[in-house]
Amino acid sequence: MTMKNTMLTMALLAGFAAVSVIPASAVPQAYAANYDKALIQEVNDRYERLEAKYRGMYEEDKKKSTDAYNAFYGQIHGEQRTLDKLLEEDLNYLTTLLDKDYKSLAEQYSGSSHRDALNAYKREINPKYSSGALWKYATGNNENYSSSTHWNFATQINENYSSSLMWKYHNENNPNYSGSTMWDFSNEMNPKYSGSKMWELHNESNENYSGSTMSKYRLGNLSRAEAEEKINKILIDGEKDLQSIRDKAVASLENTEKNTIQELTALRDTTVKKVLSQRADSLEGIMTLRKQHFGGGLEIKPLYISFDAIKVIIDGELQTFEQPPVNKDGNVLVPMRAIFERLGAVISWNETERSVTATKGGTSIYLQIGSTQPTVNGTPKPLEVPAQLVNSSTMVPVRFISEALGSEVSWEQAAQTVYIKTK
Repeated sequence: MTMKNTMLTMALLAGFAAVSVIPASAVPQAYAANYDKALIQEVNDRYERLEAKYRGMYEEDKKKSTDAYNAFYGQIHGEQRTLDKLLEEDLNYLTTLLDKDYKSLAEQYSGSSHRDALNAYKREINPKYSSGALWKYATGNNENYSSSTHWNFATQINENYSSSLMWKYHNENNPNYSGSTMWDFSNEMNPKYSGSKMWELHNESNENYSGSTMSKYRLGNLSRAEAEEKINKILIDGEKDLQSIRDKAVASLENTEKNTIQELTALRDTTVKKVLSQRADSLEGIMTLRKQHFGGGLEIKPLYISFDAIKVIIDGELQTFEQPPVNKDGNVLVPMRAIFERLGAVISWNETERSVTATKGGTSIYLQIGSTQPTVNGTPKPLEVPAQLVNSSTMVPVRFISEALGSEVSWEQAAQTVYIKTK
């Protein structure tokens, strides 16, 4: 062997020796050739189940919140229509009554000495005469008159009026309104929204996403045991995070719903009080002027404003109840406890018998749910329909009020109103 060949052989042997000492773990393809496709499929399936679960929950939560919004929107706008109708009818009633009175006075006091007084009275009772007493009442009722009492209520329940309470409530439920609760919630559940929790979990489970846990496993940078341990922790912790995100979003939506309902209901009631107060002030001014120049006064019907389908008025005072009266097959049922307590009776409930006992002075009333045979001091007082529970309130036919406590009860069909007068 020549010197040249000897040197070549030694170089080749040295090269083989150098290759043989490289550890297998340092070669990226060492695990890659043997990665378990079944594990990758299992992780993909697990992620997809997780995504489907939380996307499904998101859709349910969105529907629930949207349904609640729509229900309240319909309710509060229905109440506004009721208010509009009552105020329009009342203004027409007052305008007709006062105009008729003016004409009567003009016939009685036709002399020139009363001309100024008649003109002053005519101005005050004209709903279109700026600054007149009836004009103040009319403009306060007008939802289109900027700064009026009713205008403020109408704008606050308008979802298209920027910064109104209903606008804010609507946007919080809108997944397309940037920064809203539903927008954030939707994005966190979206695997295509960069930076979201679902995006993070999707990528970690994706063997083709560079740098992900499953990509490192596929390329041989993680052993099966290492990959399983890491991805298991990621998915378990990720589900906890998803649930936390969901809980926070639902709580925020429910809080917005609760606060909006409370604020708009309070605004509705304040609006009614202000409208009734303006009515009283306007009529007082008109009647004061009338009495000053012509003597006497007019009998004017009171205005009752209620958003219950059936109203109850006790001794001239409109009542409000947690459970309003209902009409069951042509029979008006009223909440027994609320009315009896308003009339001075003491109520007790027997859960075992499902019965109510009311006492007032020397009168004792006993009634069982589902029975048409209540008693007053032991004497049966048959009912046409039985006492029944409606939303946990004991409801009885309105006639039972008079049968039980001797109050005078009447029902006005046209106004859907129960009038109770105590003796």
